[in-house]
Amino acid sequence: MRYWDTAALLRAWKEDWIPATGFTRSHTVAEWIAIQTGRGLVYRTPQGQLIKRNLSPKDAAKEAERLFAKLKFQDLRGEQILEAAKLAAKKTGVGGNNFHDFIHVRTAEIYGAGSIVTLNLRDYSRMTTLPLEEPVRGMG
Repeated sequence: MRYWDTAALLRAWKEDWIPATGFTRSHTVAEWIAIQTGRGLVYRTPQGQLIKRNLSPKDAAKEAERLFAKLKFQDLRGEQILEAAKLAAKKTGVGGNNFHDFIHVRTAEIYGAGSIVTLNLRDYSRMTTLPLEEPVRGMG
């Protein structure tokens, strides 16, 4: 089963498709909504112009419900996050925002993901031996 991180789910939504199966953390929903209602996403118009778009809280809640409908949620307990902090301390370059990504990685590992779907291939490749995939339409 695939593990989906936030960036992968933002890409899926932006391209108007929904993952058919897989799992993520419940915090991914919060992060997805925070991005959509805050800084938003950048789009290229058919004329090539870049525009920024964000959602209202009402629309973000509705879209999140649709996007996450087929995904299962698996979360780490506090003790597991503390253990992840110890593991992260032994790895090069896992700090700051990368620690948040490391929690995605540890969740995927602990719950037996077959792969991680992400746009962050370079950073994740330093954190895990799980196969990494970029999100593409039609992923099951």
